[in-house]
Amino acid sequence: MTLCRSANRLVALALLAVLAAGCSPFGKNLRSAPPEGALYEESMELIQSRRYEAAAARLAELLRAEPQGERRIEATLALAYSQLQLDRPKEAAQLATQLIEEHTGTERMDYALYLRAHALLALRPAPSAAQVRQAAEDLGRLRQGYPDSQYAERAKETLAKVEERLADNELQAARLQWQRNQPVAVVNRCRYIIERYPDSAAVGGALEMMAGAYRQLGLNELADSTRAIRKGSAPP
Repeated sequence: MTLCRSANRLVALALLAVLAAGCSPFGKNLRSAPPEGALYEESMELIQSRRYEAAAARLAELLRAEPQGERRIEATLALAYSQLQLDRPKEAAQLATQLIEEHTGTERMDYALYLRAHALLALRPAPSAAQVRQAAEDLGRLRQGYPDSQYAERAKETLAKVEERLADNELQAARLQWQRNQPVAVVNRCRYIIERYPDSAAVGGALEMMAGAYRQLGLNELADSTRAIRKGSAPP
């Protein structure tokens, strides 16, 4: 349990650094909605001047007034961004989730998904494995559903790193199962790594461990064929 928690923390720190590098200019990416109210315009000015606490207060007031359509979407995104800048990733993730669930057809969905992924990976002391998987799912959804998005390339690069870390986390769990003499569980987890993360560096270790588990179960033919695949997949 301690090993898994430590691994999740390492995942979080590494991925947050990657995402932060590509997400820093959130404010510049907020669209300027039609001038429909002083509160919105004032909050945008506050964000541009990096006065995020004041901006968050204005935006919360605006949302309490229950605006509709694009204005509400932009205000929610701006508030989520402000919360993230204020080091409140939990609140940012909740706002992004609300928007994603209520406005599935919005053209700003790419930004909402990117925001939520960033917020989830910024959770402290570390995001859970489920939260990291949700971030990966958001990045994959962004990349596949919005290939022309300005965030698509960043999402692709970050998703590869996220999945590499997730695969390594699964491999560490398989090692724990091996130490506990659970060969069937080892085989199942290693199979999951190979099927779910076929391009990850963890595949080699998963094949090696799977072959050993098959051998322990007396399934020598499967062990030999798995070992052969391992040798064939190893770099020259």
